[in-house]
Amino acid sequence: MHGFYIMQLFCEELLHMAESLVLNGNSSITKGTVIFEKGQPLQSTALILKGRVIVQGEGVRMTIGSGNFLGMCDVWKKEHSFTYVALDDLVLFGLPMENEKQAALLLEQKPQYRGLLVTSLNFFYHDVFRVFGKLKTETEKVAEFVHQTYSRYQKLAEGAGLTAEKIAAMERLLNQRMENYSLSEKITYFIQCSKIPIEAQKNYYGASAYVAQKQFEEQCAVLPQLVAGCRYYSDWLTRYFRIMITDEKNLFSLVGRMALGVRRSGQNDSELSVMLDHILEQINNTETLLLEYAGVNLHLDRQRMEETYFALLSDDTGSLDAFDQEDLKVLDHSVQQILDYAEVSDETAEKFASAVEAFLACVDKFARTPEATALRKELVKYFFEIYERACKKSFQDAKPPLAVKLFLRYGYVSEELLTEEELRTLLTLPDSREEETTCRVYTMSEWLREIYEGRKNPSKDEFDTDYEETIRKQVHEKKLTKTEGDDAFHDAAKRLHFEVENLLSYADRILSGNISTFVPVMCSEGIYTKLESAVVTSAIINKIVNRVEKIDYSIFYRERMVAYEEVGLNRFTVTGRYTPEFIIFPVYGRKGLMWQDIEGRKKETHGRILLPSFMEQNLEAELLKMLAYFRWEKCRTEMGAQWNNYRYPSLTAEYTDYLQFFKKNNDLSPEKREKVKAQLTQCGNRHKDVFAKDYADWVLREATGAMKLNRVAREILFTYCPLAPQIAEGLLAQNAYRDAARRYMIEKGKREKEINQVLHRFEKAGMDLPEEVEQTRRFVLDLQGA
Repeated sequence: MHGFYIMQLFCEELLHMAESLVLNGNSSITKGTVIFEKGQPLQSTALILKGRVIVQGEGVRMTIGSGNFLGMCDVWKKEHSFTYVALDDLVLFGLPMENEKQAALLLEQKPQYRGLLVTSLNFFYHDVFRVFGKLKTETEKVAEFVHQTYSRYQKLAEGAGLTAEKIAAMERLLNQRMENYSLSEKITYFIQCSKIPIEAQKNYYGASAYVAQKQFEEQCAVLPQLVAGCRYYSDWLTRYFRIMITDEKNLFSLVGRMALGVRRSGQNDSELSVMLDHILEQINNTETLLLEYAGVNLHLDRQRMEETYFALLSDDTGSLDAFDQEDLKVLDHSVQQILDYAEVSDETAEKFASAVEAFLACVDKFARTPEATALRKELVKYFFEIYERACKKSFQDAKPPLAVKLFLRYGYVSEELLTEEELRTLLTLPDSREEETTCRVYTMSEWLREIYEGRKNPSKDEFDTDYEETIRKQVHEKKLTKTEGDDAFHDAAKRLHFEVENLLSYADRILSGNISTFVPVMCSEGIYTKLESAVVTSAIINKIVNRVEKIDYSIFYRERMVAYEEVGLNRFTVTGRYTPEFIIFPVYGRKGLMWQDIEGRKKETHGRILLPSFMEQNLEAELLKMLAYFRWEKCRTEMGAQWNNYRYPSLTAEYTDYLQFFKKNNDLSPEKREKVKAQLTQCGNRHKDVFAKDYADWVLREATGAMKLNRVAREILFTYCPLAPQIAEGLLAQNAYRDAARRYMIEKGKREKEINQVLHRFEKAGMDLPEEVEQTRRFVLDLQGA
């Protein structure tokens, strides 16, 4: 029975994944649940009936309560601009909502929603405007403080006969002052509307569908400008914060270092000490402000900062030597180091270096303006060419420069794009590899070396075409001669280029989770978690995979047909274990990719799952989804053209049939049918995504006895993703699980009988068991029958 609880700790960490929202009905949502996530396609909305919700967007963080709609402001955009997290236990009323046409229909047919919707959005404007005003006022104060302090620091250095070190980011700002962000008069109008008594607003807008629709349309159109204003000031505030403390060269450390120099020379450092006090106070205030109003967590190394500060106060000059640490000097001029190592053309080097310099000077590096978009495209244009050349050179170089190692591993380009803490973290992160593993894990440079040296075949491209098919197609289209095509199959450089162009450059963008604002270089503005807690390594991956395999024990096993005529066997199914391989990309990202479940066309090979170097989201939840996709695609490959044909039973065929015809399924109650309908809506009618959500419930909840699935889904999962025997044993006492397992138990008995007959044939013939039969025996009789 101990196996019944084997995954308890694993499950507890993931139980706050978004719960299914009941449409056209009430849903009870647990505190801490992510209801909708920024960037998620708009498929439904919700009205808060009880409780409070945290709203988190680009430069905006605030709390809203009952009477507010979640997501309605994005019906024209068709994807969520905010992440909504339950601050309390909630009661929500869910509504199907994918576009403006559904919104118009709602206002036309449901008069009770007209006044409520428009009025709630007026108040939403009021709340966002309050954030805007706070950020604007405080940013202007901080800007003035930083400029004055930097100027005074330089004058004090001159007066003390010392050389004032310059802060590159600050020098750029001297010629790039913050401008006043102007707002549309429409925003002022909506703010004033929010001050009208609530009942008056509701009665006015509720009286006319046309008036409500027009007001709602204008509200949705103008809101992005107000949110962009919040982001504008939060970006500037973040920039000044970095100059004060987190950049490698920052105001706090330079003033502290100067105070140390002045003190050691016997001069009075009292003004510098007061300046340091003011800087520290401003750092604390700014950190709190950014977190509370903009949702920006800058992960300040407060302990190190305070230790240095108190050492200065106590005249502990030994500890103050921390100000003189120069261990990051090796990363100075990283861009040039990388370009020199890659040996690219002078034109490429010059254009990339110029693009990086412009990117450094850009306040909003992820803006959707034409200028910012063009700059990011310029970086992308040259990044992967430089990466390919640097990577190829590293194959013959056991000790490339540190800057190059970080470039190949993480997409690091410049020491000025990261904070000092982030740089130090990169130098202390654990190795991504370990020897004894369930699944082989490669960094991108390691993987490309496998491709280059011919130990692995290039991956399929985004159109599911592999390298060999591409070459054959080019020969067929006369783009290559037959001789050139034959040579290309074994050309290491061409194989490498294909992998960089078709896997790295494409998947890097997807893994980042920011397709429209993607930039391949690592920068602090694009990092939203602590690097040490987000890093993806072989040890972490395999720890999670092992936990899942202890529940879904057959996930990595594949079947194939063989014959052993020497013992009279013309047809026998053997089982082999083929775990997927993981490739870690040089990017900070938000999602994984199940790229291919086999290599080429051969089924007895390892699949490929792609992950970023740093995972912003919950890595365990994302890996569980990737493994569900692996299950699905493995079945599709095994079934071929019949993967969705119910006459040929399989996981994908039965799940497809279940989701297509759930409305007519007598095994589902009306309530269960509504939940399936809600699932399909939330997943955009993608059957694989519905399965992935059910698979997560199967592993996390059902395996512990917490019934979450309906009886149809439970039976399919028990049949094709059976629980490990030691777990199933503790569940089969319950009728629901016993019914679900019935078909699986019958097939299991047949398989055990079949393998025993085969073993008897080999024993009778006096022959040793072939390895594949022995592996099948262990799977069927030892593992499956444990």
